[in-house]
Amino acid sequence: METTTLETHRPVALVTGASSGLGRATATLLAARGYRVFGTSRDPSRAASAPFPLLALDVRADASVAACVAEVLGAAGQIDALVNNAGCAFVGAIEETSLDEVRAQMETNCFGALRMMLAVLPEMRRRSAGRIVNISSLAGVVPPPFLGAYSASKHALEALSESLSFEVRPHGVHVSLIELDAMRTGIPFGRPAAAEPAYDVPRARMLARLERLTRDTGDDPSLLSRCVLDVLQSEAPRLRYVLGERIAALIDARRRLPEPEYARNLVAPLGLWEPSAAARGGAV
Repeated sequence: METTTLETHRPVALVTGASSGLGRATATLLAARGYRVFGTSRDPSRAASAPFPLLALDVRADASVAACVAEVLGAAGQIDALVNNAGCAFVGAIEETSLDEVRAQMETNCFGALRMMLAVLPEMRRRSAGRIVNISSLAGVVPPPFLGAYSASKHALEALSESLSFEVRPHGVHVSLIELDAMRTGIPFGRPAAAEPAYDVPRARMLARLERLTRDTGDDPSLLSRCVLDVLQSEAPRLRYVLGERIAALIDARRRLPEPEYARNLVAPLGLWEPSAAARGGAV
């Protein structure tokens, strides 16, 4: 693919999971603000047309990641920014979640992001320049009930990102995490293949709440896209960005409140258990 002189002056951004939702909003804004954007999708043929090329990518497969990064480097010569957005979500109690279901969460949300980072880092480090933005979650800092596997995958991503940020900063590469709560993306939620009836009612309530947030009442994806743009354009990007005052307050409560009080503040507003169950300690 031929690169024009004009294109060589545009910073190159690779955004995973850009066929819809958060990734599409982010890639679209970056393209509008002068970035040469490459988005990715597991199946680009099923995605609506976009103002940026959409490349095939399965972050769970080493060969797919290598091919995608090679295609971008071949077309643009470099990758100035990687936005790790591709992800999936699973709702289920820990007891009813199989190891395979946990592995699936880790494979996409944690190892998938790690594969992408490992693929772009050598070229960024050689140029002593690059930005990596990993889309995390409130659940990665404050794990709620019935999102244990998802929270674990995001918590692991937080740890990897923090260590990496210290390691690559001397080489001119900056790593940032953006912690957000549910946004209006319409993301589908996986469920346990072997559900435990004892958890049916509270699991259903949590699932209904998440679906309501991601379809109707959550924040607009533009909130994230603007934050990503700010991170990429900052001369000194921070390691962590928290989107929303409510999220910041909950993270602060996790750090300073006694455990019983914090548990009540986290679980009671979710309305997952009947009041009698909460009184017996079932909500803690």
